[in-house]
Amino acid sequence: MTGPCPACGAGGTTVLRGPDADGWGYLRCTGCGLGRVDPLPAPDQLAAVYDREYFLDGGSRGGYQDYEADARVHRRTARRRLDRVEAHHRPTAGRPVLVDVGAATGHLAAVAAERGWDPVAVEPSAWAADQARARGVVVVPSLDDVPHGPGAVDVVTFFQSLEHVPDPVGDLARAAALLRPGGLVVSETWDLSSRTAQAAGAAWQQLTAPSVLWLLDPASGAALVRRAGLEPVSWRRSPKSVSLATVLGQLAPAGVPGLGRVLQRAVPVTSRVPVPYPLDDLVTFVARRPA
Repeated sequence: MTGPCPACGAGGTTVLRGPDADGWGYLRCTGCGLGRVDPLPAPDQLAAVYDREYFLDGGSRGGYQDYEADARVHRRTARRRLDRVEAHHRPTAGRPVLVDVGAATGHLAAVAAERGWDPVAVEPSAWAADQARARGVVVVPSLDDVPHGPGAVDVVTFFQSLEHVPDPVGDLARAAALLRPGGLVVSETWDLSSRTAQAAGAAWQQLTAPSVLWLLDPASGAALVRRAGLEPVSWRRSPKSVSLATVLGQLAPAGVPGLGRVLQRAVPVTSRVPVPYPLDDLVTFVARRPA
């Protein structure tokens, strides 16, 4: 790890996975357990990851075979995620403000609006942002562009996005500044301490560089949010559904260009029914801005 750990400030590391053919490896902080890609991608490298192809033929690099084709599954997932948010935060008056960071094509924000929230989607991918705007969602490219002042937001969500941002403490601190006292950050991410991750070792599916930058466990997640001025509240396994087409696309070998697309087309449209994600490595953690 180059430089101190952003979560705890320690400098020691162990190797999670050595460099691959493209030079990307993963290290783990000996202080708090935070995992990270090594080296950290340059801004232009990271921006290039989330192009149109990431959402349409990106299975071999941690993306999707056809993100919008699975709209029904995404809406189902959005409803379940909002159930988790609302279990912690049920305002009694007005339209609470929700900021969804890493909003992709805006399904969660659209469902949130239907349920009485005032949502803002944060999405840097131009292609995904255009899809979200087409469904009536307010989209901005970064947390710095959110059209609400400090202390005006009720909830900020990072659903499978915090692990992709180059500065997680910085983004959590920006979220904390937007939140009202007592407001929440709700993040869904991957658990490096899970049985699945431990059993898979260097072959764990989330060691996907340069897309996945950070890998958390309960200790490092708590360290991250505390450093950003938040208080950890909970860390629990997340339920999730995916489409069978997406599963087949993710199983396609990276060395066979286009195979994920072929497999996806071989799956009938009716197979896009939600398939429960069976593993234990997906979690939701909640943090609160102190009152």
